[in-house]
Amino acid sequence: MLKEMNRNGDVERFLQLKNGKLKLIDVYHAYKAGREHLLYGNEGKNLLAELMAYTESGIHAEYTTKTTKGWLATFKKYGLISDNHVVADLPKVVQGAYNYYKPRKKHDMFNLSRVYFLGFLKNHCQHSSQSPLYQAIQRIERLKVTVRKQHNPLSTPHDLFALIQQVLDDKNVPQERREWYAEAILMMTLHPFRPTEFFQLKWERDTLTGHLRIKGTKTIQSNRVVPSLVYPQHYRESRLNGFRLAEPRLNKILRKLKSPVRSRDFRRTYSIWAEKAGIERSHLLSYMGHVGRSQTDLYQRRALTRDELDTDLVKFRTFIENELKKAPAVKQSHFAPTSEKAIKTFLQSIEADS
Repeated sequence: MLKEMNRNGDVERFLQLKNGKLKLIDVYHAYKAGREHLLYGNEGKNLLAELMAYTESGIHAEYTTKTTKGWLATFKKYGLISDNHVVADLPKVVQGAYNYYKPRKKHDMFNLSRVYFLGFLKNHCQHSSQSPLYQAIQRIERLKVTVRKQHNPLSTPHDLFALIQQVLDDKNVPQERREWYAEAILMMTLHPFRPTEFFQLKWERDTLTGHLRIKGTKTIQSNRVVPSLVYPQHYRESRLNGFRLAEPRLNKILRKLKSPVRSRDFRRTYSIWAEKAGIERSHLLSYMGHVGRSQTDLYQRRALTRDELDTDLVKFRTFIENELKKAPAVKQSHFAPTSEKAIKTFLQSIEADS
């Protein structure tokens, strides 16, 4: 076996043996099965056991851990993965999942599992993106999602406060949690959060400007400072004391209220309202964490000054206040009438926070 590897110029496998990344017995078994070219480290370990260890490692959110265990059980139930599979079989498992989910139109399910398996190889098995296993899975294309849920951004601040009032009046949810849900809706509508950025607490006061720093990770532009309209400190504290508010939980509450809005619609609402408030496009691209498609957008990208942030904050606040002074629409098919008390409390809060 070693002579043949030497003749084939398989230097990388020899280096991995020398550095202790691979065991000779694993190389031998892989050689007998004709798949030694896939070896990169940890390939001989039991796949299900390693996936469960990764899932329960504590690096994932509680909801993610629970969801992952659920679809791993589904994979096992339908024979996509078994107790006999080892890590080296992962490309075969992913291909099997592709063949299973594609005709059933469950594209999101496959795409999420594919991403999870790639993260498992990198974070748990310590493979680089150049490893044969990683590359083999990447070559299995994502399934294109052809049907997406409709977007329903809030039309006016009256709709925002009417929705918040519905949440606060929901007797099926404990009082304290109702307030957390209401604050989550308020924060995500008045600031350009991605849901993951908000729910994972990737935000804090910016020490230089006094505004809100969002520490996103999706793109280079995701780490950004945005105008801070409200800052509910007790929400952060409540999150650290046990109860974990997650995006699916908020969406579940919204569905029960028969609201067409989802958590991602709050970010869209902010973008539309900021444009109506007269905030410059180059500033809005920065706040949203977007790159922009034109060369001009690239040239205009820069860190905004405190004065610019202050000016945009005044524009946005003035827009909200002026809209709230207008009479709400007569027909509100999805929202209860806006609470005057909620509006008054909000206006007082932004005055105190500024």
